[in-house]
Amino acid sequence: MIKEKRDAIGVFAESGCSRLFHVGLLIPVFICVIFVSLFSDFLPVWLGSYADQRFFQAALLVLVTFFVLLVPARDGQINLYLNGWPAFLVTAGFLVLALPASASDYRWVEPGLFGFFFLAFPVLGWGIRAQQCTEEAAQAFVFLIVVGCFFYAAMSLTMYGFAITDDFSKLVDVIPWGFVNMRYWSHLATWFIPLFPLALLCGPLRNQKLWRAAVFLTAGVWWWVVLLTSSRGSMISLFIAVLMVLVLFGRAVLPWLALSLKFALLGAVLWCVLSWAIPELVFEKTVIRSLHAGTSGRLPLWIEAWQMSLQNFPWGMGSQSWLTHSSLSIEYMSAKTLGHPHNMYLFWAAEYGWALVALVAVLMAVAFKRLVSLREIAESGSQQHAMLIVAFTASCLAGLSHAGVSAVFLVPASMAVAFLVLGIFWALVSESRPDAPVPEVGSNGVASSRVRSHLVIAFLVLVLGVGWLQEIWRYHQAMEEDLIIYAESSNAPLLPRFWLHGYFPRPGS
Repeated sequence: MIKEKRDAIGVFAESGCSRLFHVGLLIPVFICVIFVSLFSDFLPVWLGSYADQRFFQAALLVLVTFFVLLVPARDGQINLYLNGWPAFLVTAGFLVLALPASASDYRWVEPGLFGFFFLAFPVLGWGIRAQQCTEEAAQAFVFLIVVGCFFYAAMSLTMYGFAITDDFSKLVDVIPWGFVNMRYWSHLATWFIPLFPLALLCGPLRNQKLWRAAVFLTAGVWWWVVLLTSSRGSMISLFIAVLMVLVLFGRAVLPWLALSLKFALLGAVLWCVLSWAIPELVFEKTVIRSLHAGTSGRLPLWIEAWQMSLQNFPWGMGSQSWLTHSSLSIEYMSAKTLGHPHNMYLFWAAEYGWALVALVAVLMAVAFKRLVSLREIAESGSQQHAMLIVAFTASCLAGLSHAGVSAVFLVPASMAVAFLVLGIFWALVSESRPDAPVPEVGSNGVASSRVRSHLVIAFLVLVLGVGWLQEIWRYHQAMEEDLIIYAESSNAPLLPRFWLHGYFPRPGS
């Protein structure tokens, strides 16, 4: 009996240490993504903040996919192809549907961006689940998010203090800070805010008073900035996410929902104090952004994208055709043009066709089916695991909803964060094959063919990734050469897309 207990303790310790080891390998990736996304102002600029983030995000997708595939799986029941096939179809769709534009300059840059993204996050999710460290990875990620967002919130309050003392009433010009556009900050808020409650529901610090106070302060300030900037995309997408997780998981959502409502209420209180009461006392005229029901100039862009999607139905007009095509609708000719139509699904339909959107719909349907199968686990399993499923599902649903009115899957910081959130979500919803053999430690040849196939894929990803990064560098150099023409033009606004200005380089440059 004593020997059996010692053996059990040894297996548990070995498993726990192994899990912590594999999570430790992920932590530098988590830290880099959060720091680069939130605090790029504190980093040395090489090619420009936006361009640096794009190169970081592109290299992140390639390198993480490569190294995850190199690590042998501990759980043989988690099959990479079984779990990742819907996303891999989307990857193939981007590459195949980019062929109509195969004669254009830099034709593989953006299809490669989307293709690698939809390849990378299921591979990351498979790797986390196969190493049996899903809960540990999710909790570590949430902890680092809260720490990063806490410092961002603290510095936002400092910026607020400087603005008040300097008699600067238009707060939205200085808060949020560190982003080209306040909407790019709102993309991160959409991904992060649903995860904040996990810091008080899971993890070893959840009962520590100081930690709880820091989490409440962080969540409250982030909600305050959402209200300050009237980020309708974030508000609406978060509301949609709450409704959908309620439908999916029922009463299991209540602990997460209760904390989420407390955070939102605290944010509203901070808005009343910081955005209304104090400015009313200090300034002669208070500047407050108001909510409105308009489309902020998006409707002409959506009409144009819709018209594009029908030109070569269902294949689209080709990669980057939004930048080079002749206007199809009267509304778009008189509208303020942008580098994208502010709707990722219409954007993909316009350039890659409704066939690509159908593949994305298949991916979402498979994920939804897996979530439905997890409902019983969320209701009757451990609360900690249930809360992880609920919160990461809400984060993904909010991000997917926000993508319907903004470039959530185009901006580099947003895509880098989405990569990690979706990767952990995919690990939580991954399916196991009950008939698959579980490899034993020290055994030979149990899953040798699968290991070899993963190694082949890993090095294929590396080769293709290096070629793609070289193409990105060539694209950037061409943009730099065209920058003189842009600088000399009158009233030239920034039209962000792959680069900060979406219209570079010019066709044929």
